[in-house]
Amino acid sequence: MLFLVSFQAFSQTLSPQAQVSLLTISPGDELYSTFGHSAIRISDPKQYIDFNYNYGTFAFEEPGFYMKFLRGYLNYSISSYNSYVEMEYWNRTNRLITEQVLNLTPAQKQRVFDYLKNNLRPENRIYRYKFFTDNCSTRLRDVLQVACGDSLVFDHKLNADSTFRQWIDKYAHNNGQEWADFGMDLAIGTGSDQKTGWSDAMFIPDNLMKALDAARIRTPNGLEKAVLQKYDLNQIQPKEKKGWLTPSVFFTCLMLLAAGYTSYQYFRKNRSMVLDKVLFTVVGVSGWVLLLLWFGTDHGVTRNNLSLLWASPLVFPAIFYFGKRKWAGWMFLVYTVLLLAGWLYSLLTGDAKFSYEVVLIIITLFMRVVFLFKNKYIGFTRN
Repeated sequence: MLFLVSFQAFSQTLSPQAQVSLLTISPGDELYSTFGHSAIRISDPKQYIDFNYNYGTFAFEEPGFYMKFLRGYLNYSISSYNSYVEMEYWNRTNRLITEQVLNLTPAQKQRVFDYLKNNLRPENRIYRYKFFTDNCSTRLRDVLQVACGDSLVFDHKLNADSTFRQWIDKYAHNNGQEWADFGMDLAIGTGSDQKTGWSDAMFIPDNLMKALDAARIRTPNGLEKAVLQKYDLNQIQPKEKKGWLTPSVFFTCLMLLAAGYTSYQYFRKNRSMVLDKVLFTVVGVSGWVLLLLWFGTDHGVTRNNLSLLWASPLVFPAIFYFGKRKWAGWMFLVYTVLLLAGWLYSLLTGDAKFSYEVVLIIITLFMRVVFLFKNKYIGFTRN
């Protein structure tokens, strides 16, 4: 019903009292809301208009939703809702709403309004979501640039020196989503290590808000601030801290336990491979998943993934044939070279894609590789 109501405004011309604002909504507890949200609010008391427009709408009930999500084929769309109804929802979910009233001319406000109305048409409202380059925040950046043209001047040095991966790390950690950050770090490839520059950094809603804070707009009186007013529309309660078992804690404990168990086996001459079968099965299956994300999806950012140097599919199911089949021995020798390459790469470059947790995993795996060599499990005949 609210969506239909918004269509009634299609033929309206905004009055001089109209305002165009950017709304920035803080991160939520759900994984999909880790990086926050953006919307444009258009209010005109004379025309009885007060709607939010956002490009972050998707349908859980869409056939094959989860498969499309995993493969990167999920469609998003623009939607329009009554501002107060939508803001009440964000308030109930304890998410801070920050409004920036923009310093636009009547003609620019009308162009924003017309652009959004045109996008709401059934033939225009659906688009293929891309997390880095085409999302609810970058779309609003584009709306404002189309409506204002060269008169909207952004600071080209602001937020220009970080990579996509670094922005993900920052916002996932700030929102207590360390495990989600760890998973995303493993899944994304070398493309995410490119610097965003000032424009692509706005894929993060907070960065779009900060970019507008620093932006200027050309007026007959010269360059003025792009934001007339900025204020919070609600208050939120402090969020509870997440659990203590972060990836850093977990993989530190795993490395120490593996070191202790390996030492025990060495001094007791215990040659059990139970730990190795579990450990390398998890690593190998993870490698197959990363390989599928590289070649079987349309995310783009999961290609050229150097995590496959250590999370290699070569070790599964080869781990169950070590010392029994020649091909298993050769596979594991290749994997050992890849593991060493990953370790040397992390030591020499200090690259963010090999995080502290990944270095801990590589050390753990290398300890067990040494154990397998020491006990001649990596051979070509049964011992």
